[in-house]
Amino acid sequence: MAACASLAILSAQPATAGTQLGDGTFLYDDQTPFPESLMALETCGAQPEAFATRRPFAGGFVFSVKCPGNNENFIEALFFATDENATNARLLHFLGPDGRRADFADAVSNVHWYPATNEIGEIAVDSDPDSRPTPNVCRSEGRWRLEGNPPNPELVFWRETEDCDGKTGWKTIVGR
Repeated sequence: MAACASLAILSAQPATAGTQLGDGTFLYDDQTPFPESLMALETCGAQPEAFATRRPFAGGFVFSVKCPGNNENFIEALFFATDENATNARLLHFLGPDGRRADFADAVSNVHWYPATNEIGEIAVDSDPDSRPTPNVCRSEGRWRLEGNPPNPELVFWRETEDCDGKTGWKTIVGR
């Protein structure tokens, strides 16, 4: 009976806006929408109701919003700001080696976070040969370190392969 009463009390609590995760990541929701000032900066076609987060990173905050994508990649636009209110926010650009990714440097796919080194990683797959920005490259992995003041993404690692599964044929292009 006490368990039922506790459950009733818990269910009567008002919902909190957004969700704060243990690692400091904040998930936006319809009660706490993604900042309009950031939506004005994005260029990937994200919608205001898209999945969006904020996390402490590289001495400030990185905001992310999901861009339209495909079934192979979870694509996000990332922004850096000096505080959690998106003060001085700017869209981050992730260039590949030799200018690769220039057409879509404003977004990254399947993001991995490395807070100890201020690095952001990407694993991108494009199994459609007709849509690949780089011929004969189906899968690539990049890693950028946020450096400087304000921090900008600097490419520190890049490898790629024709093998869409990523099991063979890797060529490292940048590795520092």
